[in-house]
Amino acid sequence: MGTPFISGITPKILLGDVSEDGPGEGQILLPDKGQGQKYTELLGKEMSFVYTKEIGPGNGEPVSISLRVSGIYDNSSPRTDGAQAAYVSSKVLQSTLANARPATKTLVYPRAYVRVDSAEEVVNVQNQVRALGYSVNSVAGQIRSLSGLFALLALVGWVIGGFLIIFCLGVGVSVGGSWIKQRAREVGLLKAIGWSGASIAGVYMVELAAVGLIIGVTGALLGTLCSVIGTAVFNGLQLDLLPVTAWAMPNWLLVLGALLCVPLFLCLGALGHVARLARLDADSSLRDL
Repeated sequence: MGTPFISGITPKILLGDVSEDGPGEGQILLPDKGQGQKYTELLGKEMSFVYTKEIGPGNGEPVSISLRVSGIYDNSSPRTDGAQAAYVSSKVLQSTLANARPATKTLVYPRAYVRVDSAEEVVNVQNQVRALGYSVNSVAGQIRSLSGLFALLALVGWVIGGFLIIFCLGVGVSVGGSWIKQRAREVGLLKAIGWSGASIAGVYMVELAAVGLIIGVTGALLGTLCSVIGTAVFNGLQLDLLPVTAWAMPNWLLVLGALLCVPLFLCLGALGHVARLARLDADSSLRDL
């Protein structure tokens, strides 16, 4: 008549004040919807549930038990317990099963759950349970089976990073080329008043690095904002295979890398053009003034 509540395995509680240990004695958790109707209206109400008590071979009689609906859980993504499971405490389930069948019959459980203290103990505990003759499955094993997908996602991240580097180099080449045309006269004036080619190149590289830093800071701020909002959204979706902490900040090493890489590759892309710009002859640059 019910399913035992196991913390960490059962679905998310949508409504009701339910402790981490699940419903207490005399309480029950129901799904939020099923069979064309919503059960949210039953929250807090005392309900009568009927089970069959075996009184003889092939004979039984109905027995009513009163339980209060203390919570409503999300059954939009059914788990191993099914979409219409009704969760009760282990004590309520054991007492009900004991009353439903003769004392001479031993209770049989189709499934057992084992919680280990740390992830390092998973393999050892699995081997011990297998040695007893039982089949074993673990959440950790299910996640490892998706290692190919996670590896592909990691590869996509590196590919995007490569495209970003190529884009920055291209922008640097384009900006450097435009400076050759637009700032040739400026170079002539600077050289006419005594500036050296190295000083001119250094100033232009600092300007380009500043532009790249501004772009990097803007991108880092937007990326951080999107990361914070994105983690909140994914946390609200409660994806089993993608647990995300809400409002989490991105890795500061990645943010620092973005801030440094953008101006660096912009300068590298424009390096050849800036060098040619600094080598311009002052007389040739000022001839058209």
